[in-house]
Amino acid sequence: MHLTATDLANYNHLNCDLFLHNAYHRRLSLKINNASSGSELSKAQFARGLEWEQSCLFPYLDRSNQLLTIPGPIDGSSLSANIEADDRDHFYIAGVSFWPPSQLEERFREGGFDPVKFGLAKPDLLEITRTPTGVTWKVIDAKAAKTVKTSHHVQIYFYSLCLSYILPEPFFKRDGSAAVWLPPADGFTPSTIPSLEDIRSIQIDLLAPSLDELLFRRLPKILGLPKASVRWHLNPLCRDCAFESECAGKATEGQEIGCVPNISLAEAEVIRSLLGISRAARASGPRVSDIEDLHDLFQDEGKLRDLVRGFPSTIKRAKRILSVTNGQSPLVEAARKKAVQIIPRRNFTCPRREDIAIIVSLIQDPSMSNSDIAVFGISVFSVIPTFQPQPIFGDGSQLVPQLASLITRIDALATSVPFPPLSQFYVFSAVEHKALQTHLIQRALSMPRDVLLDDLRMCIGALAEGASLLQTTFQPLILSGALLSFMHKGQFKVAGLRMLLQRMGLSTAGSAEELRQRIQAEIHARSGEGEDDKRTELGQLPRVVVLKREIESLLALPIPGSWDLPQCASALLPPHAPDRQCPDEEEVYQTYRRDGRSEALDEKLEQRNSTIYAVLQTMRSRVTSSKLLVNDARVLTHDFLDICEDDTLRKLFFMQQFEVLAKLLELWRSRIDGCPDAPLLEYKETVRGSQGAEHEFILVSGAVEMSSGDKAFYDHLLTADESSPDEVPVAAFFDDLGVCGLVFPLTRYTRAKWDSQNSIVRRNLLVADIRDISVDARRTRVTLKTWGEPAALKLVPGCHYRLSQRLVDFNTHKILTTLLDLDLRVASRPDKVPFLQIITDTKEMGSIIPGEQYRKVENNIQSMFRQLKDLGGTEAAALVLKSSQHRAVQRILCNRLSVIWGPPGTGKTYTIALALLRLLQVQYECGEREGQVIFVTAMTHAAINAVLAKLYHLKTCYKSIDALDIKWLGLIQIEHVLNGHDHSFSKKTGMRIFAGTVWQVCRPCETEKQATDATAQLYNLSKRHSFEVDVCVIDEAGQLALSAAALVLKNLSAEGRVILAGDSEQLAPILAAEYSQLSTRPLFGSILDCLMHLSKRVPVQDTEVMSSQGTIVQLTENFRSVQCRSSPLTLTSAVDSILILGSSYPPSTHERSRPRRYKQSNWGLSCSPSSAHIRMIRSPQTSVNFCSGCRQ
Repeated sequence: MHLTATDLANYNHLNCDLFLHNAYHRRLSLKINNASSGSELSKAQFARGLEWEQSCLFPYLDRSNQLLTIPGPIDGSSLSANIEADDRDHFYIAGVSFWPPSQLEERFREGGFDPVKFGLAKPDLLEITRTPTGVTWKVIDAKAAKTVKTSHHVQIYFYSLCLSYILPEPFFKRDGSAAVWLPPADGFTPSTIPSLEDIRSIQIDLLAPSLDELLFRRLPKILGLPKASVRWHLNPLCRDCAFESECAGKATEGQEIGCVPNISLAEAEVIRSLLGISRAARASGPRVSDIEDLHDLFQDEGKLRDLVRGFPSTIKRAKRILSVTNGQSPLVEAARKKAVQIIPRRNFTCPRREDIAIIVSLIQDPSMSNSDIAVFGISVFSVIPTFQPQPIFGDGSQLVPQLASLITRIDALATSVPFPPLSQFYVFSAVEHKALQTHLIQRALSMPRDVLLDDLRMCIGALAEGASLLQTTFQPLILSGALLSFMHKGQFKVAGLRMLLQRMGLSTAGSAEELRQRIQAEIHARSGEGEDDKRTELGQLPRVVVLKREIESLLALPIPGSWDLPQCASALLPPHAPDRQCPDEEEVYQTYRRDGRSEALDEKLEQRNSTIYAVLQTMRSRVTSSKLLVNDARVLTHDFLDICEDDTLRKLFFMQQFEVLAKLLELWRSRIDGCPDAPLLEYKETVRGSQGAEHEFILVSGAVEMSSGDKAFYDHLLTADESSPDEVPVAAFFDDLGVCGLVFPLTRYTRAKWDSQNSIVRRNLLVADIRDISVDARRTRVTLKTWGEPAALKLVPGCHYRLSQRLVDFNTHKILTTLLDLDLRVASRPDKVPFLQIITDTKEMGSIIPGEQYRKVENNIQSMFRQLKDLGGTEAAALVLKSSQHRAVQRILCNRLSVIWGPPGTGKTYTIALALLRLLQVQYECGEREGQVIFVTAMTHAAINAVLAKLYHLKTCYKSIDALDIKWLGLIQIEHVLNGHDHSFSKKTGMRIFAGTVWQVCRPCETEKQATDATAQLYNLSKRHSFEVDVCVIDEAGQLALSAAALVLKNLSAEGRVILAGDSEQLAPILAAEYSQLSTRPLFGSILDCLMHLSKRVPVQDTEVMSSQGTIVQLTENFRSVQCRSSPLTLTSAVDSILILGSSYPPSTHERSRPRRYKQSNWGLSCSPSSAHIRMIRSPQTSVNFCSGCRQ
């Protein structure tokens, strides 16, 4: 009896106590870790790992004279002797194997447990580094995986733990971390040079608490239990387990939860909690199986109602997992009756019919270094008699050309049939779908010679979807008709319209109105939008349907644990149907490994595709009467509408559309199920007051929140609570995009948008705004104000209504307009677009010609205020720049692009306020007294108010100093822009600072133009008055998305300055989707992240010569303590990093798309600093200055 590190890793992957128990107690009777006894797929995966180690990594280290190979097993003294005998300062040891040390047994006994026996440990590599006092070692395991997994951490921790006892201290010292060495992301060959960047390390101290708990407490407890008492659950992960068949029989016989397929471990815990609650409330009696217990519970409405009162969250989650409707769970009934059951859940991602179904089967070879597609088979099933193509087979290199040829043939049918055929692509599994998308992306990135650009473009347009397209140069439009309506609504002048038409390949002749109408017609034609488009498709059909996912959502199969295509076919198809006999993945792969590309392999792929289509048709026939499939397939489209030509701007354009799509998908999924999580309200009465009619409701279930702002967004939909599964919910017909940028109540100018909604929506739905929430006698009262058709939904006292979210988006069309406008400018004058210069090459944002003169003048000003401060001038003290602040200001004076970076409390806002005044003063003294326009913006009102407060305070300080020449100060006009559309602007001389947030919804407007442009203060101001900006300041730049920054940077003059201030470790922009960052630059985060990546951070020096500084200037004084404001805590950048994050700062990656907070919050010292704080700041290069009131 023993366990290996691989057993521990497998346990972490399976999370099954029974596996661990079986592996330990039955090792002699069952070989569970012998790769040669596994499936062909398992062998291939194992072979790929060996190839990475033996054919690539180890030979490279050997050629580099960095490898020492020693035979095993070996004891501690022999291993130590081998290390000491090697005179290299840095090398790796391979072949190390050892028996776990006896100290592990002592740790078990210390906890009061019998020792657990472990087998031979075999780490792949041991990294050795010599130091003046000894040797530092580190465990590295080579894994041919895409990413590091938690199971890998378990192995390397176990090896490190053992070696910490085997290699004696103090001569041998553990590095403090362990690592996994991954192959390159794009695959490897024997000639590949492994990269040190692919060594993924983790601190041992981070792993120790949880893994010590596992090894020395949970592990002996599990192994000491009787087998019947060990926790287990049959689930999809069990397909990788040697004991699966035994557990499947056990689950079926005992009617365990595992009888229901595809119930994850977390979901099983929820169901167990429900069963525990139910059984605790029941009188003692004979034990009932899990399945029977669940069946009885869901049929007992009274008992279920009582449980809901006490445990609403658990009951709700369990009912959702088991798809409970009308007192019955189809999943439970399928397991109980051993028969397929229909899940009454509407589906908008699988079409109910198509004219042409294209089934694609893809086989990946795990033994290949890049795990690309090895072979494919494509079968076409068509109801068009004249179009019956033969199956297509080939290897991975032929997939794109063959798909493109097939798509071309389908396109050609439009001329030979009465109507363009409805077509849909299908794969069976999510793995195949990912393989197809990855294959297309990789082809686009590598552009092999055997792939034509037009073929690849066609395949991406027809089949590719998702944010991964941003890695390529191909970004097709999505939701184009609604999101591109700005192109034909007067946003562009005649010259711009003609450039757009030229890009579309259309005529550029005609008047402005004719050009706009031509663009509008083309957008509608290319996006497939017709007059009835919004009335026929709910949600959005995927380009490639994953059939297994759709079957799981519609049918409950009586198959324990999990199922694949053969089991699905056996459950759904008639016993004698020819398509019921389907080869499984293992059989297909065995044929491929044995025969390669052969006739036998083609036959198996063809049979697999036939079975997939038969299963699809059978699924449809079973759910047709229930009307659960709500969409028809679409006409196959693959055209690109290349609106943006610049690669960077096109990616941002696509990303902005994808953000909208991600939000819509979430809404669609909820609505098609009747918005089960939306608040349920009971109508009481309508009260008419000075603000019009308001409706009073009682909250029945769910949670309601008031809007954080004071504006009426009307951001909810109110519909009657529909319980019939046969009817599509009214909210599912609602077209968010048509009205997402309008201010409600609508006016006569915008009413036409509402009239284009589906008639079902106009008759049965109200747009609602929450006006008040109050608690009255333990009931929550909700007050709504609604808008809709006069004859729309009638509210009936005592009836229930659903209050669901709608998409409100005033900003996307502004961003898209701005990006397109910038792209048109790039086409004519690329050197005149600062926004693009900022995000592609900061070197193009060069220095200012009179920068040296500015620097000298500013030095004199700084010197003057310092002298006044020394004479006791308190006002002058506020105008003296601290050391790092002075470096930042001189950077701003001498360069067009400056980034002021610093953690909280370092005075970023104060610095930019004083920098602006210092800049204007210097320019005035240098004779530059013409008009200057400065934008100051941020994401929040608080940030804008803080900047304005600093500016006003500093102006007061200037005015308080006697005999100071402040004529220039009188020329400065500071304006707080609260409504960009209505804000006045005169082109008079002087220095004007406009401060306003990027977004703000203003009061309802009376014209269509105003109603659709009621946001983005500075954007509206510059758009309305058409002027250029000389300086653009962005505070809290870490929160502002790069695409949104274009709104304020688009009007920056060709020689204008950009000043950013922020902290890349504070809140990042909140995005609806996740994006893989590009290797060249992080486009899909904040503008600060982008510049932190592009610009090299240089160490902060004590010199004030700006030529030695990079784009980024770090502020190092800390002002967190208010009392110490006059004498800040000064930290070097190195100590900053230690105090804040304990590691180098900023981090090496800026790939966040979610907000995150600081790991520590002890920024700055209080006026009574603790001794611990003082001890932390012990570097001789660090000075700590306290004011007289808190000096210690």
